[in-house]
Amino acid sequence: MSGRSGGEDLARQVDAAQSILGSAAAREAVRLERALGRCCTAIAEAMARLDPRSGAAARAVTGGVAIFAGRGSPLTQGLGIGLGGVAVTAAELDALEAHLCPDGSGSRQLELCPFADPSVATLLAARGYRVHEWQLVWTRALGDETLAPPPPELTIRRVRAGEEERFFRVVLAGFLESEEVPEEAIALLRPSGFADGHELYFALLGDEPIGGASLSWADGVAFVNGSGVRPAFRRRGAQGALIRARLERARALGCDLACSSTLPGTASRRNMERHGFRVAYPKLVMLKD
Repeated sequence: MSGRSGGEDLARQVDAAQSILGSAAAREAVRLERALGRCCTAIAEAMARLDPRSGAAARAVTGGVAIFAGRGSPLTQGLGIGLGGVAVTAAELDALEAHLCPDGSGSRQLELCPFADPSVATLLAARGYRVHEWQLVWTRALGDETLAPPPPELTIRRVRAGEEERFFRVVLAGFLESEEVPEEAIALLRPSGFADGHELYFALLGDEPIGGASLSWADGVAFVNGSGVRPAFRRRGAQGALIRARLERARALGCDLACSSTLPGTASRRNMERHGFRVAYPKLVMLKD
């Protein structure tokens, strides 16, 4: 029987992944994770402007960033943790957890990149974090190739001022598989409609919004995430059209790399593959209740 602890096992596996995948992949991962942190920081800053009482804020910590965007928000999490090139200390993780849970209660969530310093895995295991889900991080270069236009019956356009709530209802209907969208879910996502470096897009069938997606960018990296199509309007090419429109826009903005993340084995994964994305690395979403 091995005397190695679970934390030591996980740290050893992370260290092995770093060695196998190599320094070039690690440099790309650091670039992507830091750009993602900046995009999420912009949303927290927008939330603070919209509702100063929310306490929304971002804090640089352990080579990454801790985002607080309200309890229950999917954005309240640690990103890029342990990518500073040095070991993470217990005191630094204390500071991250305190930022995520200012009142000392609630869940703590962070994303664990395979290139994080192995000290992170050891600390998380010792504190009782568990794997919540796997994510695949996808990338593709933004060249000058011509992308296919949307199907003739569809229009892709940017969401206009005053249409933000309708946008979130459409996207959440796709996520939740229902046209009944809770108001609290819209409230959690609303700041992303007003953040710097973020744009929202509709897919319309005539004048009817049937899908939507977001685009965010920082440091030459464009993120094509947050898309959804209403269940009754699927299989009309809206997802693909939204991807292509955002890639074109990202190229016009001067970005050289596009990035997205999906759960394994999903339709979103297949859409990424169809549009020339490749898996850059997997990462874990870690949760402590």
